[in-house]
Amino acid sequence: MLIHILYSAPASVIAAVVCSLIVAGLLKGIIGVGMPIVALPLLSLFIDVKSAVMLLSMPLIFSNVPQALEGGKTGQCLMQLMPVILGMIPGLFLGVRVLLALDANVAEIIAGLVVIGVGGITLLAPKPRLQSRLVLPAGIAFGFFGGILGAIAAMPGPLVFIFLLAKGLRGKAFTKAASLYLVVSAGLLAILLTASRQFNWLDVAVSTAAMLPVVLGMYVGQHMRDKIAPETFEKLVLIAVIAAGAELLRHGFFKVFIGAVAAF
Repeated sequence: MLIHILYSAPASVIAAVVCSLIVAGLLKGIIGVGMPIVALPLLSLFIDVKSAVMLLSMPLIFSNVPQALEGGKTGQCLMQLMPVILGMIPGLFLGVRVLLALDANVAEIIAGLVVIGVGGITLLAPKPRLQSRLVLPAGIAFGFFGGILGAIAAMPGPLVFIFLLAKGLRGKAFTKAASLYLVVSAGLLAILLTASRQFNWLDVAVSTAAMLPVVLGMYVGQHMRDKIAPETFEKLVLIAVIAAGAELLRHGFFKVFIGAVAAF
């Protein structure tokens, strides 16, 4: 599907997709997270949601590998993430089945709702505290719904990030756990999408190539990090993301309405 877009889409669409990936990388470079939150609504303005999710799968892996391996003790960190991963696996399976079965317009509407919800949750930044006896069931629950969101909208992180914060993780410990989770979830997502009949290994190659504009954006963002207040930048971006999600909803509902009128 991505190969078809690459060969058949006009140059202006390809340029817009590349620019969207650069902007997403810019956010990743400045605040360290949030790449798919920006990338999905931008990409969905130019390509369908299913293709956008596949396109983001490999950049999600590669952009988080350095942070996932930083500081060592990766195996220990992975074991601590097991409750989340146990919930994430069935969530991803369910989410991929839903994504591939959805009509493109319905997928756009659901993605819009997800973008608005995730953007709003991230903007409000709740900071709950989790009791130790609730870590296992909460981890499985957050992992499950994170897996669903990861498959439907390439956003496996925000719900799980809330869980990690509720566990008390901060600083480098939080960054390592969050990045390792994203690597594992995005890797499994890429495998599940490739195993379907709608995508193949050529699509994986295109998704891997999409890492280049993301890296460019990250490089520029890292150099801008000291010149822009990260909190201010993040809030402005999230407000723009919520607006983009609203546009996805409007566009999806409009096409469904037009289709219903035409059928009538």
